[in-house]
Amino acid sequence: MAGIDKAAIGFSIAIVAIGVAFAMYGDAAQNAGPSVSTPAVRTTAPEPQMEEPVQADPFADLADEVKAASEKPKKSGWERATSVQDPGIGHEEHQLAVLLAPSENTYSGTLLYDASENIQLVSLRGPIGDDENPSKIWTPDGETRFELTLVDPKNAKGEWEFSGNALAVHTFYTNTFVVDYKILDLVETEPMVMEAEDEMHVEDEMHVEETHEEEPAGPMTHTVDMPAGTSVPGCEETNECYIPANITINAGDTVEFVNSDTAAHTVTGGSPADGPSGVFDSSLVMGGASYSFTFEDAGTYDYFCMVHPWMVGSVTVN
Repeated sequence: MAGIDKAAIGFSIAIVAIGVAFAMYGDAAQNAGPSVSTPAVRTTAPEPQMEEPVQADPFADLADEVKAASEKPKKSGWERATSVQDPGIGHEEHQLAVLLAPSENTYSGTLLYDASENIQLVSLRGPIGDDENPSKIWTPDGETRFELTLVDPKNAKGEWEFSGNALAVHTFYTNTFVVDYKILDLVETEPMVMEAEDEMHVEDEMHVEETHEEEPAGPMTHTVDMPAGTSVPGCEETNECYIPANITINAGDTVEFVNSDTAAHTVTGGSPADGPSGVFDSSLVMGGASYSFTFEDAGTYDYFCMVHPWMVGSVTVN
C-alpha cells in the first residue's frame, strides 16, 4: 500500500508538472502571437519639374536701339523721321519713312542718312499712265501708280544721289525704325508744261490735216497782200512787193489781192518787159481795197503793177 501511495503521489506530481508546463507554454504562445514579416516600403523622391525656357524677344535689342536713336541729339542741320506702316498695296508688312512727299515736281539731290538699322532707299516717279508698265510699281490705292526704284545698300549709314517725284527709306520688317537725314543740293523741277502744249498743237495740226484730207476738194480763195511802202523801190530786192510773190493754187481757185498800202496799185497780167497779157487786169486798186480773180485754167500767170513796175508776182495753177 505504501508503494502504491508513493507511486500515486509521484504520478500526481508529474501530472501537475506537465499541466503547469502546458499552461506556461500556452501563455507564452498567446503573448508571442504569430510572427508577421512587414515588407519595406520604398519612397521615391519627386522628379524635379523642368521650367519652360523663357523665349527672348527677338526685337528687344532692336527696340532698344530705336529708342536710343530717337533720344540721341540730332546733328546740326539734319532732320529726323520715324517710320510707319508702308501704305502701299502689298507692302503692309513693311515700314516706310517719307522724306520728300509725292509731288508733281521732280526732286534731285544727294541724301545723307543715318538710321537705327539697315534700310533700303526708295524713289518714286509718277503718277504714271496706264500705258506705262515698269518692272516695279508702288500704289496706295490700286489706281494711282508710281514707278518704284528701290536700292538696298545693306547699311544703315551712307549717301545716295536720287531723282524722282518722292523720296523715302524703307525696311521689309514690321518694327519701327528711326532715321536722321540731310539732303544736299536739292533741286525741284516743275513739269514741262510747254512740251505738253506743243504736243497738243501737234495733235491739233494732225487733226486739221486729217480733216482736210477727209473734206472733198473744192474751190478755195487765197490772199496776196500788197504791203505798205511798195510804192517806193526796194521791195523787189527781197521779192516782197506782193506777199507771197509766187503762189500755187488749183484750177477753179480764186486769188484776192489786198492793197495794204496807202498808194494805189494794179494787178495786171503780163510783165513790165512784155506789157499786159490781157488775161486779167484790176485797174487801179485804192489803198484798203482789193481785187479778186478766179483762175480756171492750169498754167503760170505772171503779173505786175503798171503804176510801179518793180512790183511783180506770179500765180501757178495746177
